[in-house]
Amino acid sequence: MAAKPNSSRTRKGNRSMTTLIDDVSKRIASGAPFRQDPLVSQGLSIHVLDTIGAWIAGRATREGHRLSRLRDEKSQSLAPLTRSTLDTIALRVATARLSEVDDVHMPSCTTPGAIVVMTALSLMADLADRADTILFIDALHAGYEIMTRLGDAVSGPDILHKGIWPTYLLAPVTTAAVTAKLLGLDWERTSHALAIALSTSSGRPGGSVSGGVVGGAGTSARWLLAGLAARTGCIAALSASKGFNGDRSFMDGEWPARSHGVTLEKDILLNVFEGQAAVLGTSIKPYCAAKHAIAAIDGFQMLLKQGVPLDTVSKVVVKAPPVHAGMIGHHDVSLSRLSRITSCSYNLALAAFWPDKLLDIERTDAVADPAVVEFAKKVEVVADPELAHQCPQNYPASIDLFINERIIASIAISDALGDPAKPFDLDLARGKFRRLARGIIRESLAMHIEQCCLDLNNPTAGPELAAIMTEIDNSLTPKTVADHDREDMQNAGIISAAELERRDYGRVS
Repeated sequence: MAAKPNSSRTRKGNRSMTTLIDDVSKRIASGAPFRQDPLVSQGLSIHVLDTIGAWIAGRATREGHRLSRLRDEKSQSLAPLTRSTLDTIALRVATARLSEVDDVHMPSCTTPGAIVVMTALSLMADLADRADTILFIDALHAGYEIMTRLGDAVSGPDILHKGIWPTYLLAPVTTAAVTAKLLGLDWERTSHALAIALSTSSGRPGGSVSGGVVGGAGTSARWLLAGLAARTGCIAALSASKGFNGDRSFMDGEWPARSHGVTLEKDILLNVFEGQAAVLGTSIKPYCAAKHAIAAIDGFQMLLKQGVPLDTVSKVVVKAPPVHAGMIGHHDVSLSRLSRITSCSYNLALAAFWPDKLLDIERTDAVADPAVVEFAKKVEVVADPELAHQCPQNYPASIDLFINERIIASIAISDALGDPAKPFDLDLARGKFRRLARGIIRESLAMHIEQCCLDLNNPTAGPELAAIMTEIDNSLTPKTVADHDREDMQNAGIISAAELERRDYGRVS
């Protein structure tokens, strides 16, 4: 087990001053003390597999294809993205994040897997000839630790409702930590990497970040912004490795108070690599839905298993913490994909009549089944202040089913399926991965990915996963367009009907 670095800070009057960034960097440089813990190793494997599944599924969506076309092979000089490693990181992070089935850390309101796993595996493609298993595992842990601890320190759930997206805010410093560890930088160079990355943090994607915002017409740059932020953090670490310096006192000063109006609870950062591994405190999402609605969906499915007669139910009342109720309480699912992901009423209706659709990543159009439409109208989401005290450690919900004014069944959920107290086991993780990858990649390739993820301590696992991801990327050229994009392209005048017939457009094989 690695020795714990000294976390005591030297006062300004002393000759050499240790900054908060230095303290954190020393912990990163020392490595993960729980690296060999079997429970932690299995948890990390499950989260890596889960994130790769999210990326695969995200690539096959309408938005995923649009992102891929930013990397245009025929006009490299003008293309927003190229096939460089850094641009690959940006594209993969954006694609995994858009899936909305990647993991989420509730106390910090961050989604670390899409940022951490995509960055580490993309970099491994360049480091395959000198891959170090310990550095690879430690880099993954470092990313989870930095994003979740720092997200907790800036009160991620609170700032989300102030227009700051915690994952976007912390993506640069997170990928800087991952990159620095993979490069084997010492603590001082790591400090400069984190400092440079922090100075680039934005966090404000524009518009409303939460509150039930369902998006508008056109393609949002939300996911792309997260990917570009991750790319920037990698550049910060690579620059630090070449001798470029940042302000290592950055977090001891007024950041992020002056730049973002956010208070930093500095003591929380001294918990990096202390206590439970951050990856074990991160939830897996069993459905493609807002995390704030998953407890309600989980509880509702439990009631269904009890044999509740749906045709007799006249009303469903979902109680949620006030800060969540506004986000998931809307009924308009016609506007965008995000509207269908966030609507609690719509997702409960899917759970009742089309449960397989809960892991449908595309969510192209609302299900028009009259049974779904009518049942969704019966669902009412109300704010319950009594549930607020469980936040942000949990995202709870309670459900009452009514016949007329009589409650016939009730359930309260604090820990939903996939939460740290009810974690995914290997069978559940495999099941979700296979559902996400189904029809997109070959079954044999999916099994190979599973084997590598579940054996991450094998020196060949990281490089093999990196090579597989490159193979999957190469199977989708900029010409390839999902079947569901045909009509859009023709209507927009991008391509004629005759041209659609002439060319071979289709899904990834």
